[in-house]
Order: sequence, then C-alpha cells, then structure tokens
Amino acid sequence: MQFPDGKGRSAILWGIGISVGLLLFVVISKYYTPPVRYEDTYKNIVKKREILSQMRANLHKSVEMEKNAVMALTDEESREFADQSLAASAVVEQNQKQLNSLIDAAPMQDERNLVIEFNNCWTELRKLDQVILELAVQNTNLKAASLSREKGAEAMQRFEHALNDVLKSYSGTRNEGRVARLIFHAITAGLKIHNLHSFHIAEASDEKMDQIETQMKTEENEASKSLDELASIVGEKSRHALLQAKTAFSEFMEVTAEVIKLSRQNTNIKSLELSLGKTRKVTAQCDEILAAFQEAVQRRTFKATR
Repeated sequence: MQFPDGKGRSAILWGIGISVGLLLFVVISKYYTPPVRYEDTYKNIVKKREILSQMRANLHKSVEMEKNAVMALTDEESREFADQSLAASAVVEQNQKQLNSLIDAAPMQDERNLVIEFNNCWTELRKLDQVILELAVQNTNLKAASLSREKGAEAMQRFEHALNDVLKSYSGTRNEGRVARLIFHAITAGLKIHNLHSFHIAEASDEKMDQIETQMKTEENEASKSLDELASIVGEKSRHALLQAKTAFSEFMEVTAEVIKLSRQNTNIKSLELSLGKTRKVTAQCDEILAAFQEAVQRRTFKATR
C-alpha cells in the first residue's frame, strides 16, 4: 500500500479542515442568535407597556358596553352597544397578536407564561360575551313588558268599559245586584291576570313561572265562568256590550299568551345574571393578569435604564 507524500497529506488535511469549518458555520448559523441591542430592548419594553395599557382599557370598555347592551331599553340601543363591545374586543385581540410578536423578538419565560394565562382567561370571557350579547339584543323581557303595558292594558280597558255598559243597563232592576257581582268577579279576575304579567316577566325561576301561570289560568276560568253566567241572564239590549266584553277578554288572553312566551325566554334576566355574575369574575381575573404583566415589564424598564 502506497501512502500519500507530504503534498498529498496537506491536501487531505486542508479538505478536512474546510469541511469541518463549513459544518461549524452551518450549525452556528442555525442556532446562534446575535445579542439584542440595548436600543431594540428598550423599544420592545416601551411598546409592550403601550400595548398592555391599551388592552386593559379596551377590556374594560368591552365589558362596560356589554352591560349597556344588557340594560338598554330598545333593540336599536342594545345592538349599538353590542357593536361597540365587539369593536373593543377586536382591539384587544389585535393587541394580543402584537404582544406575541414582541415576546418572540425578546423571549422572556415569565412573559410567555402570562400571555398563555391571559389567552385562556380571554377565551373564557369571549365565550361568555358571545352568549350575553346574543341574549341582550333579543330583549324578550322588555318586549313582554311593553306588550303587557300597551296592548294588554288597552284590551283590559275595553273589557272593563264594555262590562260597565252592561251594568248600566241593569241599574235599578231586580237583577242589578247579581249582574254587578258577576261583573265585579270578571273584572277582578282580569285585573289579577294583568297584574301577574309583571311578576312573570321579572321571574327567573321556571318553577315559579309555572306557579304564576297556574294562578293566571285559575283567574281566567273565574272570568269565563262569570261571563257565561252573565250571558244567561242579560237581555237583548245588553248582548252587544257583553259580546264586546267577551271579545276584549279573548284578545287580552291572546296578549297574555304572547307575554308568557316572551317572558319564558328570559333573555334580559339571563344576560343580566351572567353580566353581573360570572362575567364580572372572569373580567377581574383577566385584568389581574394584565396588571401582573405590566409590573413585569415595568421591572425590566428600570433594569434597562440603569
């Protein structure tokens, strides 16, 4: 076997050296991160402080507008406040992306942990917001109250007037007492039903709403019984007024059925309970995380300026 002479060995060594150098260059290029300049570090910190302040401000704005949507008296106002709440939430999510980019540029483990913690909290809050805003803009309790106050009251007023006309026809007659008693029972039953509307609308419990509806049904039967008995004793001159009373009561009970249907959905009460309950708690948690993040960044500001 013939070994290479001195020149051959030198060429081989040069080749090996070049290969090792290239390999080291590739490895270093892949894994080496040049030190961050002081100017870049300080700009990163200042930007984080700015973004975190914006996030806290828009977090509170989003929740405040959501509460306004829940408390609004009209569908238009509810939708307007809901849109403002969603817009503020969109700014928070945009800030999240900017914050992630800044952390990637100058990684700090405590900041990464806080970002993950906030992201989880924010996700939970957004889910609650979605439910609350969807409920708030429906305004079923407010619609039920408006229906009862307007159409319900109008039908009940017509009912009373028609029965009072019937009573006038029997003034001074031998049946006046009996007719007055039946009319009193019918009107009292109708007014009780109308009064129960507000209790039903304000009630959050399905079980208690069932009880209220049972009371309404009892009063409806009492009114119908009194009207039927009146029909058996009134003369021809009072039949038109009695028919008007029956028509008004029938329309009133149709309104009552619609009031119950809207009230059963309970969107205003459900959204209010969520807004004042769980949402408030989760909002406080999210804000505490952002506050802790601000403190961490503030500590780095002092270090960077020393």
